[in-house]
Amino acid sequence: MEKGTSLWKDAWHRLAHNRAAIVSLGVLIVILLLCFIGPLLPFVKSPTAINLANSAAAPSAAHWFGTDPLGRDLFARVLYGGQVSLLVGLVATAVAVLIGVIYGAVAGYAGGKIDDLLMRFVDILFALPFLVLVILFALVVDKPASEFTEWMIQTTGFARDRVAPITTLIPLFIAIGAIGWLTIARIVRAQVMAVKKQEFVEAAVSLGLGRGRILFRHILPNVIGPIIIYTTLAVPGIMLLESVLSFLGLGVKPPNSSWGILIKEGADRMETSWLLLFFPSLFFASTLFALNFLGDGLRDALDPKSAKD
Repeated sequence: MEKGTSLWKDAWHRLAHNRAAIVSLGVLIVILLLCFIGPLLPFVKSPTAINLANSAAAPSAAHWFGTDPLGRDLFARVLYGGQVSLLVGLVATAVAVLIGVIYGAVAGYAGGKIDDLLMRFVDILFALPFLVLVILFALVVDKPASEFTEWMIQTTGFARDRVAPITTLIPLFIAIGAIGWLTIARIVRAQVMAVKKQEFVEAAVSLGLGRGRILFRHILPNVIGPIIIYTTLAVPGIMLLESVLSFLGLGVKPPNSSWGILIKEGADRMETSWLLLFFPSLFFASTLFALNFLGDGLRDALDPKSAKD
């Protein structure tokens, strides 16, 4: 008797045979471990310790990537900057996906005038300049975020250099997440409208199940594939947006760093010290390529048309 399988097992089987996706997954795991576990190792120096006597030093055993013009260890700054860039990408994407999935699912399942009203609002937001909206939104929530930072310091008793690097990112999380949900809302709406016409949904309706239960227990699990694919492809775009905002001085605040800030600093000094640009660009580009290749692999693996190939 032939052993049964499932869509997820078939998808994993196809993904495992996609070398580019598997290599990309390995690269992402290595980068995540380096950025979040690496700074805890004893030999990784402080990213903010200034040593003007060792300004713009070449790579050595003491400083693997060299130092910046203020003598700060570039390897440590790349790892800590990776924490910021990856957190912005992951958390802001999670916020955007959460809002977009709920909004699009309600619009697609409700249909009629409710759907028209909700999607016209999305069309209006799409017509507005995205980057300008994010900048304005970030400026609006910047003061409340600063007050929240002070409250956290007073409440927890933690030092400012432990609290501020995370709380100062709140405007970015909120701004990008609150504006970046439009595309996923449209994707989920289209998927829900297609799934709600299938027989198992009609059977759930005939059993007298509530609309909320049908939507979140029966329909949404069947559109999880496109949501996962969009999420992996959205993270690189949000990381690029964070870099643009940091490049414009509206992102991460000094002395904290992100890959965007490090790339900007390296670009300003590229003619005299090209390594300041090379190392953060290498980590940043590797992460973006890996996420895109992984997203492409997931798209192929979760494609229902190839489920029986």
